[in-house]
Amino acid sequence: MIVTNKTLLRIALLVLLIVVLQNTFFSLVEVIGTPFWILPACAVIFGLLGGSMVGATVGFSIGFLADGLADGPLGTGCLIFMALGYLAGLYRERGEQPDRLLVAGFCGAATVAASLALGVFTVGLGFEASLSPSVLVEAMVQGLYGFLLAVPIYALVRRVLRPALVSERQPRRRPDRPLSGSGGLSGVDDAY
Repeated sequence: MIVTNKTLLRIALLVLLIVVLQNTFFSLVEVIGTPFWILPACAVIFGLLGGSMVGATVGFSIGFLADGLADGPLGTGCLIFMALGYLAGLYRERGEQPDRLLVAGFCGAATVAASLALGVFTVGLGFEASLSPSVLVEAMVQGLYGFLLAVPIYALVRRVLRPALVSERQPRRRPDRPLSGSGGLSGVDDAY
């Protein structure tokens, strides 16, 4: 990803929109008794599109904003989402362009891992919470939501950031024009 001022503004607006939507809409929608949680999937998507530095930076930003708006321990979301974005970016930097199923799998697994890590951090830091078997079930259901919502979120973020993506750039082609005059550059054609 080529980060320019325009791209940075787009990323900042996307991060703000994602966190606001999570806190105002997705956290209130419950299916099977578990709310949607799209933040880990979004950190992974930015890592898959932009690489490790973009993924870690956006993951940290998402976590920072989410921690500021949440009622839990400050800093845990920053660490978890930064790690998820960084690891997804490392996969991207290997040169492989992930397909839709792989993106969905990464996002589902990242949501399960983030949910479990957040539970461990919350209990470990002494907040009034407890780990029970229901936490594992909730993490698995949230992972399913992350799996299902990954492809539309990936398509939306990719469309917004398309001008900055390296893999999305189409090479400019020069129109084929016949050379005028003697049929070419003198001396150059003979050398080859």
